[in-house]
This record gives sequence, C-alpha cells and structure tokens, in this order.
Amino acid sequence: MERVILDVDTGLDDAVALFLAAGLEEIQVEAVIATNGNVALSKTVENTLNIMETAGCSCPVYKGSDKPLVRKHVIAGEFHGESGLDGPVFGKRKLQHLQEGDGITEMIRLLYENPKEISIVSVGPLTDLAIALEREPNLPTLVKQIIIMGGSFSEGNVTKEAEFNTFADPEAARIVFSCKAKLVLFPLDCTRQVTLSPERLSLYHAKPGRSTEVFAACMDTYMANYEKHAIGWPQIHDPLCVAYLVDPSKVKTILRKVNVDITGGPSYGKTTQLPAGEDDGVWIATTLDIPWFWSLIDRALAALP
Repeated sequence: MERVILDVDTGLDDAVALFLAAGLEEIQVEAVIATNGNVALSKTVENTLNIMETAGCSCPVYKGSDKPLVRKHVIAGEFHGESGLDGPVFGKRKLQHLQEGDGITEMIRLLYENPKEISIVSVGPLTDLAIALEREPNLPTLVKQIIIMGGSFSEGNVTKEAEFNTFADPEAARIVFSCKAKLVLFPLDCTRQVTLSPERLSLYHAKPGRSTEVFAACMDTYMANYEKHAIGWPQIHDPLCVAYLVDPSKVKTILRKVNVDITGGPSYGKTTQLPAGEDDGVWIATTLDIPWFWSLIDRALAALP
C-alpha cells in the first residue's frame, strides 16, 4: 500500500488525479492539501472537497497557500473554466468538510510521525512544498519521495518556454528541485503523450456511477476548451503522477539536475536540464505505458461510487 499526501490546485485534470488516488486499492490517501493555482484558493478548496465527496473518500482536506512566494498570482481559467471545475454540478456535501489548521503544518506532522513511509504528489504550483522545506529542513530525509507534475524541456503551455505550475511559482519550484529529496518529475514532454480521445470519452459517458459521471462532465469541458483553442485532444497531465505510485516500472526516467529561471524576464519559469551530481538529481519521466495508464483510470472509476 502506497501512502500519499496529495497537494492539488483542483481543476479538471487534478480531479482525475484525485479520482485515481481514491479508487485504486494500491493507494491510501493520508491527506489532501488544496493550494492556489489553476484558480484562487477559495475555489480550489471547494473543488477538492466536492471531488473527494463524490469519490466517497473521507480523508482530511486542508487549506494550503493562497498566493505564490514572490510573484503575483496567475490562473489557468481558460482551460478549467471560471470555477476551475466547470462542467459537473454538485449538491450539498454530507461527508467532506475543510479541516481546521494549516495543510503545510499537517504535512510536516505526518512525515515526522511516519518517516520514509509517505510520498507527496504535487500537481499544482510548488508553493506549499517550498514553505514546508523552509520550515522543516529535515523534510527531504522524512519523505519517501516527491512526485511532481511541472516543467517543460521543450515548449511551454503558458508562455513560449514555461509550463503553468512552474510559471505560477518559479521561486518555489527552484527551492523544491534543489532540496535533495527523492524527486520524480512529470514534465509536459511526457504528459503531452497522454490524451483523451472523443471515442474514449464517449465510452465513459456510457458507464454507470456518479464518479464516472462527474469525470465525464469534467472531460467534456476540457475537450471543448481544447477544441476552442484548436490544439488537439485534452492532455491528461496530473494523474500520471498518481499512476507512477502503482508501478514505477511502467515509466521510463532519466536522472538530471533541473534549473528554474527566476530572473523575471521572458524566460521566467523556464526549466532546463543539467548534468546531475550524486545528490542533486531529479528523475525526469520521459515515456510511460499509455494503455496501462488508462486501465488504471478504468479500474479506479469502476471501484468508486
């Protein structure tokens, strides 16, 4: 059983990552932290609570950072909609509510009480992790591994050179990528290989279950926004980090040092690879078994309410 803390800025593909983590028997979700990112914190909190309620998952949900370390807050609403989770409609929650306290403090507490037993999956800006590292310098020795969706070593998706999560808080990303914990990174170069076709989406519409219904409604919005921008089929970024927990052998990686541009110029947030030393490398995902990934999605949704 892989124990995990999820750090999310819940938009459309984050919702899929949450469903995947909640539905797979190989994963135990210890806590979820909703942070600023795709939309403002107040919206990512509501979106996270609604998805975890739909999934029937009673794990605690905490509030994370409401702004980046240095830069002004940026959002990704053009793909995720005004709410960050446009598409599904949610009723009044009965199971889930926001926990009191600070998600970053809770992350540190859980890692101290369970050294080397819990992984962190971060699929939003890395603000929460950077603050945790500054508060607790021993965190890299306490966490089992940190799995991140972010960065690009080719073309960005928010500027010509920068990927959104890294661009949303470059200073935080730089802190995390140099922290000397075991780091696994899923950049756009890998995640862009996994797309949702209209044919596959139509199959989910035909399947039963409230979680599958919400998943399909989220993907309808995602599909429409990709079509509006004429950039092909929706790319399923964030869930790949959760899938990695189940079977790392399905993912090919290379060890490199990752540098983040924090100069504030046109390359602000750009990630570049450098040769890795003995203790400053990041395992960068390059390819994965795509049919295997979709089999996990199918199995997780089938197991959920």
